[in-house]
Amino acid sequence: MIQFLLAALCIINSFESGDLAFIPLTKKFLDKLKNETLYNKFATPTQYDGVPTNVTLSMFIEGMSSFSAQTMDYHLDVYFQEEWYDHRLAHNASAPILVRDLEVFKMMWHPDVYFANARSAAFQDITDDNFLVWVYPNGRVWYDARISIVSSCNMDLWKYPLDSQECALRILSYAYPMTVLRLLWSEKEDVPAIDRNPDITMPDMSLKHIRTGYCNGTYATGEWSCMTAIFYVEREMMHHVMQTYVPTALIVVISWFNFWLEIDSAPARVSLSITTLLTISTQANAVKLALPEVSYMKAIDVWMGSCMAFVFGVMIEFTICHYAKNLEMLRAEGQPSLIVDTALSTLFGAARDIDDLNEEEGVRGEGEQHIALNMLNPEEPRLRSLNPNNDVTANGTRYFVGADRMKRKRSKASLSRLRQQVASMRHATVDVSRRAFNWTRALRNLRGRRVAQRIDERCRIVFPMIFFLFNIAYWSFYLVFN
Repeated sequence: MIQFLLAALCIINSFESGDLAFIPLTKKFLDKLKNETLYNKFATPTQYDGVPTNVTLSMFIEGMSSFSAQTMDYHLDVYFQEEWYDHRLAHNASAPILVRDLEVFKMMWHPDVYFANARSAAFQDITDDNFLVWVYPNGRVWYDARISIVSSCNMDLWKYPLDSQECALRILSYAYPMTVLRLLWSEKEDVPAIDRNPDITMPDMSLKHIRTGYCNGTYATGEWSCMTAIFYVEREMMHHVMQTYVPTALIVVISWFNFWLEIDSAPARVSLSITTLLTISTQANAVKLALPEVSYMKAIDVWMGSCMAFVFGVMIEFTICHYAKNLEMLRAEGQPSLIVDTALSTLFGAARDIDDLNEEEGVRGEGEQHIALNMLNPEEPRLRSLNPNNDVTANGTRYFVGADRMKRKRSKASLSRLRQQVASMRHATVDVSRRAFNWTRALRNLRGRRVAQRIDERCRIVFPMIFFLFNIAYWSFYLVFN
């Protein structure tokens, strides 16, 4: 008798010290499971007591990864624990019985919980089935299994990639309403309901905290118990800042180089503007490929659209500068744009166009020839008036005509010299007019260039200032006030 008490005491002490954590499955326990009169695996532990069976849940998050904004899901690797009391399985062993056989576990009643918003889930079975069941002497059953879950998460991407998300994992019973089975989160003080591996790291997300919740719902078949594990994650910005924000901002800055190029360098300015615009468009399309098609505007859309608007504004600015440069050359006739234009026109009779100069040259030549003839033969007009038909009469008209011919012969050499002088004067006048016309065009060109240069000089300040103010508003709105 004394020896039996000492042996029992040794067993109790070894159990309390942890040397004997469990005992293997016994034949007596298996016989109880096989005896349908003693144990009905289709009935809940409190089926005939009129009260629901309480099942306590807890989880340990071993790994978390693959938060995808395009497919809106994430991957979990968890140790999932369930605990309930089944007094029908009480035994008189000194330690909990360990069950490691799936066939034996299927002979026991266990909750039929599932993950409602899981797209796929699977038990780990390498190198063996990753599960265990402890049946304590008082009928307490503790179940632990390692499960890989791909769960959906309805992400709100209006702040992407500066967003944070709350993803809930919903757990509930498939067949038993709340009147039969009730789910509860573990309330042990030393162990939280949901614990996690502190070394969890994700490439694009950071897990901030986890909280538990309830999602009990009423359906046509009754009220069902539902539990939620809510994961609060924040997106890591550095990757997007280095891969998206900084390159696009630099492209916008590069487009401002247009303001320092000469206004006459149209090919260089147009090429630079188009190249930067196409680069921004290519980056925007690359960002869209990694995101789902949503009906609202995201933060990255605002940034890309604004950067594209800044680059497009540079192209518009060049168009305005080019138009201002050519505006003076396209002004209408009779509307001098410079005081010098009026002065040159008054002094030299400068025309607005080379064609006008040629027409004036021809008219002026005929008039000068007529004046020269009148100067050499002043009697010809009077004679023509006396004899308009140039008839020779016996009244002495022949004498005047002959005398007139003699004078014209004598002045032939003088007329040639005079014509040469008139031609040289005419060419000199045309040369002066053309020179004045070229001066006028040059002065107009100078004025147009100066207007374009002033626009460029102001845009060198206005564009960076507006872009700086936009950055303040953008980052304040998406990071500080939301």
